Amino acid sequence: INKIMALGYLGKNYLWAGSPLMNKVSTGSESYNQEYCRKAAEAFGELLTLVEKKQTQYSLVDFEDYSDLFYTYGKNAQMPGSTEALFRGLVENGWQNTAFGLVHQFVPASYKNENNPQLSPTANYVHYYGMANGLPLDDEESKWDKTHPWKGRDPRFYHDIRFDGSPMVSDENKNSEEVGDLAVASLYTGGNARDDQFGSRTGFLLGKFTPVTNNKWDKGWDWSPQMHIYCSYMRLADIYLMYAEAAANATGSSTGKSTNCTLTALAAINTIRERAGVEGVNDKYTGSIDLFNSEIRRERAVELAYEGHRFTDLRRWLLIDKKPYTEKTAVDFQRVGELAENPQETAVSGYTYRVIVTRNFTEKHYWLPLKLSDVTLYPEFYQNPGW
Repeated sequence: INKIMALGYLGKNYLWAGSPLMNKVSTGSESYNQEYCRKAAEAFGELLTLVEKKQTQYSLVDFEDYSDLFYTYGKNAQMPGSTEALFRGLVENGWQNTAFGLVHQFVPASYKNENNPQLSPTANYVHYYGMANGLPLDDEESKWDKTHPWKGRDPRFYHDIRFDGSPMVSDENKNSEEVGDLAVASLYTGGNARDDQFGSRTGFLLGKFTPVTNNKWDKGWDWSPQMHIYCSYMRLADIYLMYAEAAANATGSSTGKSTNCTLTALAAINTIRERAGVEGVNDKYTGSIDLFNSEIRRERAVELAYEGHRFTDLRRWLLIDKKPYTEKTAVDFQRVGELAENPQETAVSGYTYRVIVTRNFTEKHYWLPLKLSDVTLYPEFYQNPGW
């Protein structure tokens, strides 16, 4: 195992140990354990110092190559991850699994030749993607406008999320008679890409793992050119964000840092934002550890969206059974006038959220059930609470 990977998982284990969830079990306190966070920051700090001094092969990719972290297309099924993948699992046949087991989940039935359930980002999750000015949408100074909800957003929003009017077909085929009005995603209420089972149930589509050619006209999922989707178990951006969390909660300050790294918690999170072209954490969120933690949580939601971290994060933060995290929403709206040449500029009306699912999580869901064959080995081996 290489040193970088070892330091990454050492820090992650310490951060888990220092989390509100684990600290509640250990001490009864629902705050962070500062000593474990300090140990986490030291492990992450040693790793990031090697990266910052360019003493390792790992580095953050430029945003123009951001997609290479999640999928490769036309690159002979090259494994995604680029210079940011610290740890990847074994893949028996990633090319075939991608072509037939994944890509069809991300486009509505009208863009493929079969009806099967389609995955859509919930509207409340998309709400975490703030503005390019670095502010969350709920901040009165963010300049987010519900009549132009796609305008001025974090560039990762445009990379990851397909919103109303987003291109769905390549320039080569978008004007063909067969494609018609399906060239763009009609995601307003009643639009042709909205369907509770075979289209978008929420008003959004996920584009993070697929290029625009994933449709029955461009046939981007065919054998050639080859496509490969894969999420790394751990990537470098995650390390920067875990370091920010550990350093801040070890010291109680956004300017906290480890002893072996020049980066402060604030500088670490801003490194990830700067790569994406987003302004840093606003000063109003840096003076309070609670407000700074809220921006760390939001940054993880955006940067690591749909990469398999969210369920675990909400558990270790003691949030999975609390509103609004238990509620999943759709958004209803109508276009005003014609679709703008740049869909980001399109006006809408009636932009409102609607709860479609409420997760009935309780405290028992902070833990997974243990096998009955294990917990019956001897009386002192207890089952996890609630199971």
